[in-house]
Amino acid sequence: MITNLIKSGFGHSVRFIAMVENLRKYTDEQISYLAPDCMQEFINSNVSKYNCTAYNLYYYLSLVDQKARKISDKRISHKFKTTSVMIDDFFLYTKLRKLFSNRTIRCGLYHGDINISNNDSAETISFKKNVLKKANQHDIFFHINFEQPQKKPKMKCIYVPIPIVSRQVSISKQTVNKLLGLRPDDKFILIHAGAAVSTNVYMDLYNFYKAINNLKTDYKIVIARSIENHQFPFHSGIIRAPLFTNGINLVNASELVVSKPGMGILQDCTVTKKPLLFVPADSVERKIKIELLDKLLSSNLPTLKKIDASSLKTCIKECLSIRDIYTQAYEKVPTNGTDILARSINFLSHSTKDTLEDFIPVIKKMSPFC
Repeated sequence: MITNLIKSGFGHSVRFIAMVENLRKYTDEQISYLAPDCMQEFINSNVSKYNCTAYNLYYYLSLVDQKARKISDKRISHKFKTTSVMIDDFFLYTKLRKLFSNRTIRCGLYHGDINISNNDSAETISFKKNVLKKANQHDIFFHINFEQPQKKPKMKCIYVPIPIVSRQVSISKQTVNKLLGLRPDDKFILIHAGAAVSTNVYMDLYNFYKAINNLKTDYKIVIARSIENHQFPFHSGIIRAPLFTNGINLVNASELVVSKPGMGILQDCTVTKKPLLFVPADSVERKIKIELLDKLLSSNLPTLKKIDASSLKTCIKECLSIRDIYTQAYEKVPTNGTDILARSINFLSHSTKDTLEDFIPVIKKMSPFC
């Protein structure tokens, strides 16, 4: 059995969905996943046809004695002992390690810059050290990158840098416009706040939405549907999108995306080559995402320093004026990470810890970053 640990948020869920879609090209092995109950309906709407079994993440976390690291009910946890490959997306394995056998091959999956630099703040250094610490608790660390890593981080586990992990566009722009009640040639700006669930909701979500409500633009404004916190009283001229099963379709139909900083939306915009404006970061992790996009654009990313309608309008105009810079940057990014990850997991499911080293050269050979 292959088991995936998924945190709340669209980015984590979409990476799992993308992997499953590709994994089924290579194997029919049972796939299970532990995810927060708030994300399960969305995930299931995508993977129900792929023989995947869902388990409530918080329930199983509650079974683990965090001090003794023991399972309070071994009968319930027994099913996970048959897991051959576990994928942790991310920071969850530490708390759930007792669910799995010592024979389980543990894979970490994460993204962003984790190399410590002289310019990093104390808070950023602490965050990156924590990522490395968690990654080292796995056998293999699949590190999602937009370009060749400048240096290999110092790690105890096997380090495998891979390209971005995303889904593919599955319906046309015209079909999306029809679903939104727009004419085929209508152009819109997409406002995205992620899943907005309570565990990782953007801190300035209300101010973000308030600024959008006051934004004056020639484009239609479309609000992407979130899982939670989507009851803001937008004016009648703003379009509320339904929850798209495959969100990259909504991104692809837009002219530009304004979003809270996140890896999922950054990957979608890269694949569809859409300008992306990030609102200010409210955490170190999200700050790193802004820096990642700015680096990708050779330090040309328009920076929104204040969340208000006037600042948004100025930055949106700047983003649209440098479409070519976005496109040229995106075109350099390999986008086959999903297939590399799926093929790697398939290989590993036929491996054991004793034969793991035999499979690593094969896996690394698939990645343009190894």
